[in-house]
Amino acid sequence: MMEFGGWVLWGWGWLCTAAQEAAGVAATGGAGTPEFPFWQHLFRVAAVLCAMLGVLILGLHLWKRSGFLRPQGVSPLIQVLATHYLAPKKALILVEVGKERLLLASAGDNLQLVTSLSPEAEAAPDRNAALRPLPKNGKEGDG
Repeated sequence: MMEFGGWVLWGWGWLCTAAQEAAGVAATGGAGTPEFPFWQHLFRVAAVLCAMLGVLILGLHLWKRSGFLRPQGVSPLIQVLATHYLAPKKALILVEVGKERLLLASAGDNLQLVTSLSPEAEAAPDRNAALRPLPKNGKEGDG
């Protein structure tokens, strides 16, 4: 244990001596000593730091997009298929929950079910309904 203490004291003494010599050389302003390029080193440190942060942010972004942390083969139970905005804070949202599709209306803080879309109705839509002309004056008939 005494040896360790001796090494610490010797190192501290050497460090103090070196600091005093450096201060003496700096005070005399010796012509033979090169000037420390502070701004060049500061620029290099800043550039390396920015490059490292950029690589870190890019790596995190790519890792998040790759889906490495998501379990493979598991699809989420609820999926938002489409959103159509009608006005600010008002939208129609098509959501799939399991095998069922729901049309929801969102207005501010309210969320309401508009209709449930069954898979059979989507598989065979009434094609003649789209070809029928619209009634005049909102009434059906001969017109």
